[in-house]
Amino acid sequence: MSGTTIPRAGLLGRDEDFASIGRAVTEASARTRSRAWWIAFAGACGLLGVFAAALFWLLLNGVGIWHNNNPVVWALDIVAYDWWIGIACGALLTSATLRLTGAAWRSGVDRIAETTAILAAAAAALYPIIHLGRPWVFYWTLPYPNTLALWPQFRSPLVWDAIDIISFLGVCLSLWYVGLLPDLAILRDRAFGAVLAEIDARGRSRRLTLLKAQVYGILALGWRGASTHWERWLMATRTLSGLALVLVVSLQTGASVMLAGTVLPGWHDTLLPVTFLTASLLSGVGVTAALCVLVRRALHLEALITERHLALMARLMLGLGLASAYCYATEIFSSLLHGDAYDRGVLVRRLSGSHAWAFWIIVVFALLPVQLFWFRAFRRSGLVVALVGVAAAIGSFGDHFMLLIVTLSHDFLPSSAHPYRMGAWGLATLAGSIGLFLALLLLGLRTLPMVSITETRRFAESHPDGQPSGERAPTLAETAEAPLWGVSAEFDNAGTLAAAVKAMRARDFGARIETYGPVPMPRAADALGRPAGILPPLALGAALLGGIAFMAMCLYATGFDYVFDVGGRPRFSWQAFMVPSVSFGILCGGLTALLALLFQNRLPRLNHPAFAIPGFSRASEDRFFLALEAAGPRFDPARIEQALARLPDGRPLMVRRVPL
Repeated sequence: MSGTTIPRAGLLGRDEDFASIGRAVTEASARTRSRAWWIAFAGACGLLGVFAAALFWLLLNGVGIWHNNNPVVWALDIVAYDWWIGIACGALLTSATLRLTGAAWRSGVDRIAETTAILAAAAAALYPIIHLGRPWVFYWTLPYPNTLALWPQFRSPLVWDAIDIISFLGVCLSLWYVGLLPDLAILRDRAFGAVLAEIDARGRSRRLTLLKAQVYGILALGWRGASTHWERWLMATRTLSGLALVLVVSLQTGASVMLAGTVLPGWHDTLLPVTFLTASLLSGVGVTAALCVLVRRALHLEALITERHLALMARLMLGLGLASAYCYATEIFSSLLHGDAYDRGVLVRRLSGSHAWAFWIIVVFALLPVQLFWFRAFRRSGLVVALVGVAAAIGSFGDHFMLLIVTLSHDFLPSSAHPYRMGAWGLATLAGSIGLFLALLLLGLRTLPMVSITETRRFAESHPDGQPSGERAPTLAETAEAPLWGVSAEFDNAGTLAAAVKAMRARDFGARIETYGPVPMPRAADALGRPAGILPPLALGAALLGGIAFMAMCLYATGFDYVFDVGGRPRFSWQAFMVPSVSFGILCGGLTALLALLFQNRLPRLNHPAFAIPGFSRASEDRFFLALEAAGPRFDPARIEQALARLPDGRPLMVRRVPL
């Protein structure tokens, strides 16, 4: 594993190595300090001002300002909510699937996809709250009996929304933060390096530089990159990805089940769950692709987000576009061939009614532009990929508008029909939610690594030959009197580190062996022979128990404590509680996975003796460290140093004694 990095299928620039990958991402935030960023941020803040005005007017006059009427009780607010949730689910499903399949090209996409999911879910979460009319009592939708011993109505979609949004944000934030944890350690080490450089140059550091180092240090929770840390980290990311996959499928198919539970025509097609899932995937992948192009161009990360990444995203959009076209065509032919008169009436109104523009937006923006990606030149054009991605999101909005508004505005009776018109305040609320998404995104570009350093390094096939750091090692005179924590050895690659672990474990030095590095070290972990723990069974057990407990609570509340018949349903209609039970169970599993990772790795721990190893900050860059911690009376540092100097398969770059 020596020599320069060899690009894998064009996913990395030819001259990229571990150190350059870290520099490219961590220094990218400095490129946002430009006039263009401030102009974009000012525009996003302007949209937030529009949202504040719309919210003030809403609280003053009620939700009727959105032009809701008697049949169209779900107006533009619920359309926008479903649209944002679709984008969030599509982006999260993309990241989770790429992680579970081990796709190499996820290195430039997964962090952007997870960030998209979180921001879109945050924008969606606004709507159920402000739709209440009295958002300051939003907690009434949570499952607890109030002072009058009344439970929330668990059959209500509003309760579904509250549980689903909380669960989605909990799982998505857990996956995002766990994936970000090693990168935060890199930012911490670089920030403390900047503090030391300023002290050497000026005699003291600037307060802002020190504050940045302290904030990153707290957020990193004491991550050291130990081999056992890495093995549990890999297990946690895979577990959270699996839970996220189940959650997304449950949310998107559950929405179609909720619509199918009504009597309105046009919502009972058996293909509707697949249509929901495919449309959300297309919109989520489209927004993620557009943001990949933005991050690549704005932060000058062309070597890490290459044309190959863009081409693969384009192929994915093409496949999802074809699947969506198949779903829409099947629904049309199904209604024409064996639908009743009411289903065909809904179809006619969708194609030629007063809101037919929504259907044609789907065709023009979501289904036709993706056909450009049959051609290689368009697949490798960042501008085309970004425009088609945004167009896919616009087409998805048309899909949600058509599905909800057109169906609700006319049911079985002509006398019940009432047209719906979008009002200025509904559009202002939508624009405000877009402003929130953009403002948070721009702040993230400035403060956090938008490309995963760890994942990019994992799929770099090699890294340069290591050289001594140039730091002076402690002499015997300096360490003879001081109590020792242990002896450390520095290596330039994971292969020689694993060989050293095997050689040192074969002899009894009275020391506990640990390894540290910038990427997972499976061979060193195997040589150490320490189990990674039982994190997946814990998460699965917590998910099952959480889902069963929530179902039991719903059945108890609606069947015994607060019986309230809705629509003539059975007293114990457990089917109505399946979706929120699954969501709550997944939330319990995700939080358990996060807490188990921290507990097993003994985090947070903001100080550790390993941090005293000279040059240890390079453990987050391009060095691998072997530490032999004193663990008994047989510990002899001189004997350990002699053994390290005689290693048969690669000697260390430097050996140091580490005082307490």
